Parts: sequence; C-alpha cells; structure tokens
Amino acid sequence: MADYMGVNSNVAAYDNNYLSDLSKCVKWIREYHNWAQYEAANNYYKWDNITTQPQGYTWPEHTDYMKACHLLGLNVLIDVLDKPAWAGTSPIPINTGTGANASDYLERLEFIGQLVARYGSKKIATSLLETADKATGLNLIKYYEDDNEPDYTWKTPLWTAANYAKYCNAAHDGFGVQTDADHPLLGIKSVDPDAKHVMAGLSSHDTTYVNTVLTSSGGRVPFDVLNVHNYCTDMTNAYSPENEKYGYEVAYRNFFKWRNRVLPNIPIWMTEFGWDTYLAANNQHSYTYAPALQQANYIMRSYLVLLKLGFEKSFLFMDTDVDSKNILQYSASGLLADKTSKYTRKMSFYYLATMQNVLGKAEFSKVIAFKEPAGTSEVYCFEFNNPVNADKIYALWTRKSNSKTDDGTKTTYHLNPGYKAAYAYSIIPADQDLDGDTIKYNTTNQTLDLNLTETPQFVVIAGENTHSMLQPSGKMQLNIYPNPANSEVQISLSIPIKQKVNLSAYSIEGKLVKTLADGLIEEGMYHYSFGKGMLPGTYLVNVNSSTEKTVRKVILLN
Repeated sequence: MADYMGVNSNVAAYDNNYLSDLSKCVKWIREYHNWAQYEAANNYYKWDNITTQPQGYTWPEHTDYMKACHLLGLNVLIDVLDKPAWAGTSPIPINTGTGANASDYLERLEFIGQLVARYGSKKIATSLLETADKATGLNLIKYYEDDNEPDYTWKTPLWTAANYAKYCNAAHDGFGVQTDADHPLLGIKSVDPDAKHVMAGLSSHDTTYVNTVLTSSGGRVPFDVLNVHNYCTDMTNAYSPENEKYGYEVAYRNFFKWRNRVLPNIPIWMTEFGWDTYLAANNQHSYTYAPALQQANYIMRSYLVLLKLGFEKSFLFMDTDVDSKNILQYSASGLLADKTSKYTRKMSFYYLATMQNVLGKAEFSKVIAFKEPAGTSEVYCFEFNNPVNADKIYALWTRKSNSKTDDGTKTTYHLNPGYKAAYAYSIIPADQDLDGDTIKYNTTNQTLDLNLTETPQFVVIAGENTHSMLQPSGKMQLNIYPNPANSEVQISLSIPIKQKVNLSAYSIEGKLVKTLADGLIEEGMYHYSFGKGMLPGTYLVNVNSSTEKTVRKVILLN
C-alpha cells in the first residue's frame, strides 16, 4: 500500500522540513510546478534561489529537495505545467505555430530532455547539457508527467487531442522531431530508456480524448501510464467517494472496461482527488467542500475505493492548503493548513498517517464486502496481508445507502476470518494522534462483533500462519506491530509453559525505561503496549525467562 498512496506537492510553497510530515502519510509525491521555475529564460536553467510569482516565496534548491525525498523513502512523479513568458502566451506549450506539428513544441521538448538528463538514471555527455552545473544521471526520478489536463475546456485555444498526440509522441521519445546543436536532447525515453512517461492527467473520464490521441498516433502508444483526475462533485456540492451518482465507481466503470479492451497492459493512475475544508461565515464554500471529519473519512475511503476499481496509484490533491480561508475550489484541500496558518496539521493528516502506519507494509488481498446491505446502511470490508508476520488486516466502514454525504451512520458487522485467532484488535483513526485508538478483542469466539462508523477502522487479526506459530512449541513467540511506529507499538507474547518471565524496554544505551511484565506467568497469549509518551528514537524490547532470551529493536518515529 505504501507504493500505492500518494499526494500532490508544490515545492515552491514551503521548504524541505515539511517532507518529514508528508512521509508519515504517503510514500509517493506528485511534485509539480511551472516550467518557468526551472528555465527562467531560454536555455537558462535555475535550480535554486528562484523567487516564484505571485507568491514571492523563495524556491528551495530543487536537487536538495529531490535528495531529501529519496532519503525519506518518498518516490516522486515530477510534473511540469504551463510555460514561461519567453515561450509565448498560449496555454498550449508551443513556442511556434499552432501545435499541429511536433516541432511547434521544440523548446518544451528540449526542456524535458534536460530535466530527464539531470534526474534520470543515465549519465549524459556534458557537451549535451545546458545546465550550468552539468549535473546528470542523479538517478532520483523515474516517472515524468508531460503536462497537466490537456483536455481542458475552460481555456482557449483548446488543445485538441490530435495536436496533443503530436506533442505526447515527441515527449515520449522524441518521435517526429530531430535533435540539433541548439536542441541536443529531446523527449523522455530517448534520454533515459528506463524512465516512465506518465500521460498528462485528464480532467474527464470520457474516453473520447484519449481514443483520439491513440488514433492520431498511428498505432503507437505514446505513454507508459494513463492518468486521470476526478473530484466527486456536481460542480455545486461535494459528495462521498461511494456516491451512487458522483462517486468514483460510476465515473470510471466504463473507463476501465475501455482500458481492458484497448490498452490491457497500461496501468491507470488517479493523480488528483480531494475535498476543501473551508466554510465561510456566510456558509459559502467551494464545490468540493467537506467538513474536516468528512474530508478525513473521504480521503481514506477514496484510496480504498480507487484500489478496488483497479488504479495502480492514487494521489490526493494536495499536501498543503493554498489558502485555508478561501472558498475557491482546491484552495483548502490539503492535509496541512496554509503558510499563514503555519502549516498546522489538519484532522485528515492524522487519519492518513494512521492508515499509512497500519497498511503501509501490507499487501491488498481482496474485497470482502462492497456496498453489502446492512439495514439502511451498507458495509465495506477490504482484506490485506502483512507479509512480515502473516497477520490479516481488514479496513472496514459503513455508509448510509444513497446518501450524498456522511450523516453519522453506524452499524454492527460480524467479521469472521475463517479461523480462531490468537489475537485481534482494531485501530481507529483519531485527531491529534498518529497511531489512532486501539480496541482489543476477546478471541474466544471466531467471529468478531464490530461497531462500524463512517470512519474506516483497521482490524488486525493473527493470520493463520501466525496462529499456528503461536501454539505452544516449547519456545516463546514475540510479535511487535507496527514497527517502526509513529508513537506506540502493540506487543504480543506467547508463553508455551508456565514460567518466570521479564518483559522490559531499554534505551539504545541500555537504560531501563519500562518494565511491562515481571514474574511467574501462566501459559497463554499476552498483549502489551509500549511507546506512548516516550521520546522518538530506538529502543530495545527484552524478553528474559529461565530458558531463553529474546531482544527486538523498536523504532518510534514521533
């Protein structure tokens, strides 16, 4: 799941310090900004100390930003949109002509080539580089998106699908254009064959535009990834991600059928979805407005619904608010508030961090329930496998059938994993808490009775393999989950026979910080928590008995 969940980011909005916050929520960033922020004048590339307009922020050193992403385990899809004034005033990235010929986009194609030469995996001859520092082959970026929403209908002139096809093919690998002394590098894959070209995100789920792109490409498929955007709205009000009229399933059911028939080997990414949280004093709001709790719920549920539909990756729009007190659409759709509000963490930040903490290392298995009737409500249940310890993790929530937005609906659901588990507990996201609240269950019965709300909860159950390992075998079994953790870990200890046991936690320097158990303990399974109120860092969890000793390293991130 860590390889699936992403967020949009704009490096011009803040410095590198905020990356550590984002890395708690996602492991993918769609990092985008204006072409002019890279190439301030023709063939004049600036990678640091750029002042963006009209915000007036100083742009951090971009290569350092990319390196910081790499160190934090953040993968980057880099997307450059719009164009600098020196290349003309048309919204289409042409520098000459109408856009009907690939050569009309030559300056943009040259820029893309220089970008890939810098961040791609291949070292390029310095004689072909136009950047002042001649940096190349930094191997920091693999995925490049060629533009943004080419099918827009709100700007003129329109970028027709036939014309975009000319550009898309040339951006893909330099098809239709020739390099020369002034334009030594053109296209993405011609510079780095290992790079992946993500088609510019489409604003519509209608397949007409992309169909025409393919038709105009004469049999070529000029991209490696299909890319779409979707906001659950009727352009007046926002709706839940499962909504029967404006939800994702309705929008993309036919799109996936088309993909499966026409481009079965091409993945689809959702690179924009989201909701604004600002409500003005006069009750005015954007057409994607949702109160803070609903925004948090909708974001988590969106990742899951989009996963069920078949999206390979999904990216929230966006990381920080552009303007936390503006009713303009997409101004208040962040996980963090805006600069004026000192980038305060919103409720959705904590909810998503909890989801990442629980599901990040898990692998999607199957959908157990989707719109399953439960009185006037419906139930959703997704199953995941934890490859580390074979635990099963279930993401569950409820929703009132045919509702436009959340209304506080609750229901009871009986979850039966198919075996009697050694342990089971729920993690429920909570505001101001990176790990959520934990509810432990009595596993005497095979079926768990769960109280579901519109906030997804994550139920962790000992997997069948784990269960068999935890049966008395003459040895103690120690399991710690999650690890690393944002603030607290759950410890399960299986005692095969009655014996004296000491379970304690130590600092990395060997200082005792907490004793969890000490004394004669009966055979059975025991559960403990560790980390709440502790400083971030590395700790050692020690189990000592008359027959054996076990030491595990625990990392607390926050």
